[in-house]
Amino acid sequence: MYLFPHDTNWKFECREAINDLLQAFGDGIALHHIGSTAVAGLYAKNCIDILGVVSDLSDVSMRIDAIAGLGYRYRGQNGIQGREYFSKINRKVHLHIFASGDANIDRHLGFVRSLQASPALVQRLNVLKQHLHVKYPDNKARYQLEKASFYDEIFNLPVVGRGE
Repeated sequence: MYLFPHDTNWKFECREAINDLLQAFGDGIALHHIGSTAVAGLYAKNCIDILGVVSDLSDVSMRIDAIAGLGYRYRGQNGIQGREYFSKINRKVHLHIFASGDANIDRHLGFVRSLQASPALVQRLNVLKQHLHVKYPDNKARYQLEKASFYDEIFNLPVVGRGE
């Protein structure tokens, strides 16, 4: 099983990871809890996603060792141009770092804000996720592929709270 009901501990686990990352990274990064675990009531894989925003991606290269010291593995862009990506080895945490102004920042933050603002949308996504989890219990790739069009619908909604 890879899909879980929302766990209120995810918020606290994320806050702990963010605090550790801030100590390792120092000034110059803003960190945000993103993805399904950031939305109360939403089913999710048991993986915390964190968005990092820096003024210049080259700053990340100077912090790779410090972040690795927290148990993260540096994975480069990992298929997304303009991103520096880390995954934690012991606890599933993914750190996605983009330079300020990158369109992916609004995309990730908009996803969370749109869902937080719409319990009906959360319910629709939960139904879809549960259906796909039953349909593909051992195939995360197919699960991801079939929910992509719904995610695109969310990504195309007007961003709630832009500029906050």
